Amino acid sequence: MSYRVPHSSELFRTPLLQQLSTQVHYLAKLNAIVAELLPAIKGQCHITSYVNGVLTFQTHNQALLGQLRYLQAHYLQKLRQHRTFSQLIRIQFLYDEQTTVAKAQHEPAKPLSDQTKKLLLETAEAIGDAELSQALRHLAR
Repeated sequence: MSYRVPHSSELFRTPLLQQLSTQVHYLAKLNAIVAELLPAIKGQCHITSYVNGVLTFQTHNQALLGQLRYLQAHYLQKLRQHRTFSQLIRIQFLYDEQTTVAKAQHEPAKPLSDQTKKLLLETAEAIGDAELSQALRHLAR
């Protein structure tokens, strides 16, 4: 049994892909309008949907999320002045946990060998800088 890989031109004609493409263009247009009307939030959040008069923004910055919610009434008033958002009822802001940078998880450090500890202590004795000397002694413990 062989499987035929469709050409890209065939893929772009599928209804689902056309619908997704239309939605991406629509959201890009909305984001461009918002960036023009609210330049202070440009690049810090993006529109994920505009359905039934509800405009949904998403951000990965939790501090910004609080500010956005605080200024929500102001943004609502400003956006309603544009014809695209004339039917805007409310704005909601969501925190996007998926885009946060995962913290590296490391295994616990292996204990230093006696020889390494001895070398660190000898180096600490030979160094004239008291702060560096103390740091080396601390590291040797």
